[in-house]
Amino acid sequence: MANQLEITVDIIFHATEDIKKILDPISEMFHLNNDEFSREEILGHYGNPIVIVKAKITKNRAEDFVRILVSKVSKSQLENLIENIDMYFEDSSLYLRISKNDLVMKEISFVQNNAVKIKIKIPIYKKDQITQKYTELLKI
Repeated sequence: MANQLEITVDIIFHATEDIKKILDPISEMFHLNNDEFSREEILGHYGNPIVIVKAKITKNRAEDFVRILVSKVSKSQLENLIENIDMYFEDSSLYLRISKNDLVMKEISFVQNNAVKIKIKIPIYKKDQITQKYTELLKI
């Protein structure tokens, strides 16, 4: 499965946020290099600077990323995710959001707002296998 696994990490930083404060813990926890992240600067609604930071991780490194993610999430949050996994799918991708604030403390928790967006993609061609494949992945 590792050869087909792909992770995309997206982080939106507003002018008041310290990029280094979030990027350093992510890089350290998931064994990424800061130069693996691409940056794009755009302007918000009121001309505020926004920086979009992205990274794409594939193959064995993607499997390691998932393994680390699962090991750092509380057991109750992981169980809740697996029980409600159908709510996190779009096509054959799993979408998760982890707290920026908790990352600063090198902890991981799932949230909806002010989050690091993580897209986990496994090519799945039979719709009835999506839940099974991602549940197996999250139980590594």
